Amino acid sequence: MKLRFEKNSIRFRVRKSDLEQLNHQGYVQESVQFPGATFMFELRVSGESEPAAAFAANSITANIPMGMATEWINTEEVGIYHVQHIGDKTLEITIEKDFPCKDRPEEDRSDTFVELAENSGKNEVC
Repeated sequence: MKLRFEKNSIRFRVRKSDLEQLNHQGYVQESVQFPGATFMFELRVSGESEPAAAFAANSITANIPMGMATEWINTEEVGIYHVQHIGDKTLEITIEKDFPCKDRPEEDRSDTFVELAENSGKNEVC
């Protein structure tokens, strides 16, 4: 799983193996070691009514409602897109199936959604 930030947005890119774990275990988690701390990020299937993200204790968790997660996991739907309101600001949440990067031909594509990239025309530069 990959994580990207830009301004008030967060984007999760999910590999096939991540999606399988999310489907069977209800969550997928990654971590990054820093001197003195570990940063964690996770996707979790939840009983909430809409996607939501939270940050606490060096960890970001994005929750996906069960019905939405089931449809996304079991179809060719590329992503889940939601705007979370935080007072007078917003956080854009994007959760997408990971496509191979066109500009990295040496990259291992076996765990990416090559077939969806070709079908959707999203075989672009990362």
